[in-house]
Amino acid sequence: MSLVASLPWYDLPPLQPGLDTFWSVLRNELHRLSAPLSSYRLPIPDTLDRHTPLVEQWTNPGLLLSQCCGPDLFTPQARGLVPIARPVFSDLDCTPGQYFSYIVSASGREPASPQSAGTVRFVINSASSRSGCAALFEWASANGIDGDQVLLSGGHAASLEYLRNGAADLAAIDAHSWPLLDSRGITIIGRSTEAPAPPFVMHQRSPIHAALMYEALSDTIQQAGASINIEAVMSTCSQTYHPIQIPVAWHARLPVGASPCCVLV
Repeated sequence: MSLVASLPWYDLPPLQPGLDTFWSVLRNELHRLSAPLSSYRLPIPDTLDRHTPLVEQWTNPGLLLSQCCGPDLFTPQARGLVPIARPVFSDLDCTPGQYFSYIVSASGREPASPQSAGTVRFVINSASSRSGCAALFEWASANGIDGDQVLLSGGHAASLEYLRNGAADLAAIDAHSWPLLDSRGITIIGRSTEAPAPPFVMHQRSPIHAALMYEALSDTIQQAGASINIEAVMSTCSQTYHPIQIPVAWHARLPVGASPCCVLV
């Protein structure tokens, strides 16, 4: 079995050195904790996998550790994943174990209003994203904003480019990602409600038990968590991430081929 590990959710250039250090410490902790339980040394990868597509990683029984969005847990491609912990972000002003999104637009543009309904263009990073999709629709509905176009960017950084280039008017950006992204020309106009932070996950057939991985994560965060703005982890399970359904009225506006958030299987 080929073992693999990744920490993809915030794997942006400014954070990559910290993530590499974090994985090096975590790898040592996994070896230390697993040694008394096994007669052989597990071939834990030396480095994080930044090349294999996420869906391939998520379906690999050798997946030791990765991350996903809460709604991803309820999609077919993630049926083999087990959430084992959620981070407590030290850089966010919110309830421990939770996170939120900033609602943003291009600087100098008037914030959207109910009177502009039918002219507001939304850009989402993924239809199964809480931070970049469901959070945006939830905020728009609460503020009486009902645009007529939804574009799919593929990522938070790309969504910001859509705004800068005038191709879209509103986006939601994960607040933990915000300091890592190029936010030039972008203004924060709102904030979403809180939701459980994206979970650390592993494959249900992983050779390392979830309890051992949780212990190793906790120990590693005490040693190296400050470099990636995580101060602790909290235990979690799938039930923590109840399917986040976007308002039915928005389903028809999703880009062609983009399924609504949380396709239950």
